[in-house]
Amino acid sequence: MKKNIIALIMIGGESKRLGGGIKSFLVFNNKSIFERILLKLSPQIEKIIINSNIDDKRLYNYKLTIIKDLKQGYLGPLAGIHSAMKWIINFAPEIDWLITIPGDTPFIPNDLIVRFQKKITKNLKIILAQSNKKTHPVIGLWHVSLLKSLENDLNEGTRKILSWAEKHPIGYINYQYVKYDPFFNINSNEDLKKAAIIESNF
Repeated sequence: MKKNIIALIMIGGESKRLGGGIKSFLVFNNKSIFERILLKLSPQIEKIIINSNIDDKRLYNYKLTIIKDLKQGYLGPLAGIHSAMKWIINFAPEIDWLITIPGDTPFIPNDLIVRFQKKITKNLKIILAQSNKKTHPVIGLWHVSLLKSLENDLNEGTRKILSWAEKHPIGYINYQYVKYDPFFNINSNEDLKKAAIIESNF
């Protein structure tokens, strides 16, 4: 495991489509989405932190650092990336890279971190995940030196990840799949049922 990378599980949103609260704590097949993500990530990387804007006591059980968005108003994933970069610079200056994982993707691959690591070059500051060549901007590797650039864009009103990321050289890791998307994300109760079926069948 590389020591200069930290993973951020992003559960900072309002989850309005699922009735509010922390979507990552929704359960299918007797286990929450969050638990699945943590079980997948923990063997891959030593340092994990959480981005959440909701003070939910269940988060404390995992004994992980929890950071809130520094910029108020639920501004989306970029605000979570920004806050994590700022936290790293202030409290973990030995870290160079931030990996972001959305809190609604229960099937992340077991080799995700190592695939990101292998893609790192001197010229790349951003690496994004793809599945069947579809880009998933929230699943990315970000060099913390981009903090100032990100802060400027947020202050100017940028909210979409790619609107900011595409100002910098981007690398990609791509997963080919046939049966199910390893980055399948849950946005509705219907998706929750689909996830249960995927897990049961594969």
